[in-house]
This record gives sequence, C-alpha cells and structure tokens, in this order.
Amino acid sequence: MKHAVEQHCVEKNKFEDKMKDILKENERLLEQAMSTDIMNIVVNANVNYACKTVNDCERYVTIETELQRDFIKKESQSQEKDTVIMKLKERLKSLSCNVKEEKIKGELEEIEMINIELDHRVTKLVAENEHLKQTYKKLYDSIKSSRVRSKEQCDDLIKQVNIKSVENSDLNASLQEKVLVITALKDTLRKLKGKDVVNEAVPLHSIDPELLKIDVAPLAPKLQNNRTAHNDYLKHTQEETATLREIVENKRLLNPLNIP
Repeated sequence: MKHAVEQHCVEKNKFEDKMKDILKENERLLEQAMSTDIMNIVVNANVNYACKTVNDCERYVTIETELQRDFIKKESQSQEKDTVIMKLKERLKSLSCNVKEEKIKGELEEIEMINIELDHRVTKLVAENEHLKQTYKKLYDSIKSSRVRSKEQCDDLIKQVNIKSVENSDLNASLQEKVLVITALKDTLRKLKGKDVVNEAVPLHSIDPELLKIDVAPLAPKLQNNRTAHNDYLKHTQEETATLREIVENKRLLNPLNIP
C-alpha cells in the first residue's frame, strides 16, 4: 500500500509536471496565435492602406487627367475669349473714335449756335445802349436848357433885388434930408413964437441891409443835373425874393412922416 501511495505521488507529480508543460505550451501557442493575429492585423492594415493608397493614387491620377483635360479646355476657351476681347477692343476703339468725332462735331455746332445767339444779344444790347444814349442826351439837353433858363431867371431876380436895395438906400438918404429940413423948420418956428417947442425927432426906421440879402444856398454840383433839385432850387429862390419884396413894402407902410 505504501508502494501504491508512492507510486501515486510519483504519477501525480508527473501529471502535474505534464500539466505545467501543457500550460506552458498553451501559453506559447496562445502567444504565438496572438502574435499571428497581431501580424495579420498589421499586414491587413498595411494591405488596406496600400490598397487605399493605390485607390487614392488612381483617383488622383483620374482627377489629374480630368483637370488636365479641363485645363486644356479652359485654355482653349481663354484663347477664344482673348481673341473676342481683342476684337471687342478694336471695335470699341473704332467706335470711340467715331463717337469722339461725333461729340466734337456736336460741341462745335453747339458752340456755333451759342456764338450766333451771343451775336444777336450783343446787337440787341448795342441798339438798346444807343437808344439809352439818345434818351439821356435829350434829357441832359432838356435839363441843361432848363438850368440856363433858371439861372437867367435867378440872375434877373437878384438884379431886381439889388435895384430895389439901391432904391431903398436912396429913399433912406432922402428921408434923412427931409428930417433935417423938418428939424430946422421947427427951430425956426420956436424962435418966431418965442416959446419952447418940443423937439420931436421923427424916428426913421431904416431898412436893415441884412434883410436885403437873399438866403439861398448854392446848388450842390452833384445835383446840378437833377431836374427836381434844380426846380426846388428855383422855387426856393423865388420864395426868398417874394419874402424880401413883402418886407420892403411893410417897411414903407410902417414908416410914415409924423409932422406936427
């Protein structure tokens, strides 16, 4: 029995060793399988990447081919457009020259019309100016003749006033002589009667020479050609002369001789 137990222990140990070997082999195989899977994954990934790269390259080549074709097409269209643009530029240049000539021609015609209109206006203005000159000349001649007549009238009035002044001076001298004669006669009568006679001197109110002056201000030079101002000047002169005559007449009436 002891021998059986020992035998069993030996077999058990062998079995355990065998199990360990199997486990180790399993672990090795598992690691190998995992390595293989990883390798397959990497290889598949590389293959997929390579395939994708090839597909991308093919797609890029296709795109490049299409782009090249499109570029050739666009280049051809661009050349056609350049040709059209050149033709349009030449046409535009030709039209521009024609338009410029037409514009210049139109401007010249417009300027000519303006010049004709200006000539008519100048002719009209010259005629109006000549008419105004004639009108002003007639007005000036009329004012000049009126001024001459007014001056003659003023000179005549001043001459008459001066004559009246001389007459008044002579009248004053005659009155003074008469006063002296009257005084002498009174003295003689007093001596003859033998009594005093009141010597009443006759007051003589002589005319103040200042009253004989005509207070007429000279007409301003800038108003000499003004008809209204000239008429006002003449009217004022006549009023002053009338006032002077009235003063002379009043003096004559207010100075009678008081002989007793």
